[in-house]
Amino acid sequence: MKNYIGIDLGTTNSAVSAYDGENLRLFKSPDQNDVTPSAIFIDKRGNRYVGKRAYDNAARNPENAATLFKRLMGTSTPVKLPAVDLTMTPEECSAEILRVLFGYLPEEIRNDPDTGTVITVPAAFNQMQKDATMAAAEMAGLGKVALMQEPVAAVMSVMRHRKGDGMFLVYDLRHRHRGEHQRAREPVGPRRHRHVRRPRFRPYLARQRRQALASGKL
Repeated sequence: MKNYIGIDLGTTNSAVSAYDGENLRLFKSPDQNDVTPSAIFIDKRGNRYVGKRAYDNAARNPENAATLFKRLMGTSTPVKLPAVDLTMTPEECSAEILRVLFGYLPEEIRNDPDTGTVITVPAAFNQMQKDATMAAAEMAGLGKVALMQEPVAAVMSVMRHRKGDGMFLVYDLRHRHRGEHQRAREPVGPRRHRHVRRPRFRPYLARQRRQALASGKL
């Protein structure tokens, strides 16, 4: 029986599910959570952790961790872990998450050549970001992969569970992370202070005004 894998590769959390044509199953992490934090942590001994343990350690040792790298997908901005002198690309970081999620699946599903994987991406993703996601999937060794916009995936899920005909409206309510509003307002490139010209004070105008007041014209 052919299996279809669905992966939500998120900025903060990710998840994986499988559909065999009849049943849909969400695979939990080893911690029995529905989602896995999109975080990577490498300790001073070189041990690499992905998921909840990485996320928990990232707060205490941020220079050993990589988080929020999905925002850099499709760019040449490196992800640096200075404490362990390591630089990764956003695609390599995402590949780590995908590899861990794929590992939650039973071996028979992972090794089935007919297994296909769908990774959801934000509707706002441009072509470079989509290409970067496909590159991450290839690095993770997922095999057959297709991308689907998150609102489209939501509509398909609604249509599968619907109990009647009609029109279904799906909202993609995205959220900003703390500090993102401020970053969105910051200018691109070096900051330039705009010089504001102030009106020059002209003594003769003030003198004319005083004379007009004295003569009763104002």
